[in-house]
Amino acid sequence: MDYRRKHYPDRKIGIFHQDFEAQYTVTTEYIERTMERYKDEAELYWVCLPMATYHYRMHQEDLAHQFARWYRISHENKKTVCLLGMRADESLQRYSGFLNKQYGYKGECWITKQFKDVWCASPIYDWTLDDIWHATWLFHYDYNKLYDLYYKAGLKPSQMRVASPFNDYSKDALNMYRVIDPQIWVRLVGRVRGANFGAIYGRSKAMGYRSVRLPEGHTWKSYTMFLLDTLPTRLRNNYVKKFNASIQFWHKTGGGLDEETIQELIDHGYRIKRNGVSNYTLNKKSRIIFLDKIPDNTDDIATTKDIPSWKRMCCCILKNDHICRTMGFGMTREQQRRIDAIQKKYKSIEEMNYGV
Repeated sequence: MDYRRKHYPDRKIGIFHQDFEAQYTVTTEYIERTMERYKDEAELYWVCLPMATYHYRMHQEDLAHQFARWYRISHENKKTVCLLGMRADESLQRYSGFLNKQYGYKGECWITKQFKDVWCASPIYDWTLDDIWHATWLFHYDYNKLYDLYYKAGLKPSQMRVASPFNDYSKDALNMYRVIDPQIWVRLVGRVRGANFGAIYGRSKAMGYRSVRLPEGHTWKSYTMFLLDTLPTRLRNNYVKKFNASIQFWHKTGGGLDEETIQELIDHGYRIKRNGVSNYTLNKKSRIIFLDKIPDNTDDIATTKDIPSWKRMCCCILKNDHICRTMGFGMTREQQRRIDAIQKKYKSIEEMNYGV
């Protein structure tokens, strides 16, 4: 808004807020202040509706993308860019995403094409957390007072995050809702299944890896088989396919491991051998094949993150990790093809409806 006032005072921009209804009260107050402050300078859009209203089972991120497309259409189909305050230092995944853009704009890594004449841009992508708070102090910007509450609750600045409580990365922070905003918490528990369970067990043995307990009389393999038998056929087959692929991978191809981990496996009696170097790791780590059956667990190894085991497979089921990200999987080609087909279908519908 400062830039617009200085360089394009006659231009209006749109401000879009997606309300999940479960947001903190102080977050709502911040949005209200922002809307009031810019009501004469911007077009305001406060969106609060069921995700299924636009398309069946639409994800929250997709709604924002489709809003951008609608915004372009409602403004004479002119080129549209959506500004997003995403920063690369928040995660390595985001950092990689910025550096490996396939559909940028004039070579800029922080601008991505989404639809015809619609782009998404993150102009502060290279800002650090310190940059954000320095600018807030220097220019006297208003900010969400939730950060003050987080500070009083003992969180470090790097731990403070204002996000939807419904994504995978926020499950372990659900208990903060109960502590900080009891009224919103009561509404959340009343409407969202599993919210209270997530708040209680988000950082406990039920959701952890090292401390998750094995039922009496079971091995991790037998417990995994038991859990698979309780799942619907389609979901069970999805896990079985992933697990079999992982087992074959570690027996025939091998995964990249640090030298310290390799030595520790040898010291603990695991029969392994090297199989070249892995192109999927930094510093070209050695690829390791397991000569014996996949271990039931590797709790005797200091770093178990990248080592195969039945316990690791079991935890995927316990965490409802359908894609098995914790085992190193991404979306399959078939899953990606389905997404591409859906996007192509919606694009065709738009072209028919709007003549784009």
